[in-house]
Amino acid sequence: MTENSPDAPPEPGRLEHFAANVAHDFNNLLTGILGNLELMQNRAARTQVTSFDGYLESARNAGSRAAMFAQRLLAFSGRAAQDPEPTPIDALLHDIIEPMRERGVNIAYAPGCGPAQVLCDPAQAELALHELLDNAADAVAETGEIRIATGISGAYAEIRITDTGNGMSPQVLGRAFEPFFTTRPNGAGKGLGLSIADRFARQAGGVLEITSQPGQGTVARLRLPVISE
Repeated sequence: MTENSPDAPPEPGRLEHFAANVAHDFNNLLTGILGNLELMQNRAARTQVTSFDGYLESARNAGSRAAMFAQRLLAFSGRAAQDPEPTPIDALLHDIIEPMRERGVNIAYAPGCGPAQVLCDPAQAELALHELLDNAADAVAETGEIRIATGISGAYAEIRITDTGNGMSPQVLGRAFEPFFTTRPNGAGKGLGLSIADRFARQAGGVLEITSQPGQGTVARLRLPVISE
């Protein structure tokens, strides 16, 4: 497994490629927002209908995705505001997992950290865990399972995320933390998820490890220092 330094100079052409991806994503999101607002305006001009709940919901969803995408870019660049505070890992994971279950993702959760806390920015922790869980959810699709377990190992809280997907070849695993590297189809991902999670782990004084074998799924282990009372 190789680890890319986020502060390393970009390879030739990489910034241009990244800028094009950013422009494309934001254009799609803004098209959704503006298109729904235009539909509302046109309907108001033609009819007496006053309910625009569906259009407003679509516009809000697109705006939320745009905000999340901006947050991901800031986290990747290391320019996101940091506001570390004592954060209980088990409670944070519970709040993330429940919405994913409501979406139909098959998750088994075994919390084992109890009241133990780590010192980190809760928003950045939530984003990093979302990235890891989204990767696992993509790997298992609709038929597999994600198993999440937490526990205390020495001075660290460990979060172990195991998926029953197809796993990764050594070549793919070796590039797992490389920014912009992705095996997803074009447009389905920008390859920033593991880079964001890895940066968060190091900023919080911890480490992220990924192990995987073809046909045997993938295990992500995130270890963060536990703070004393």
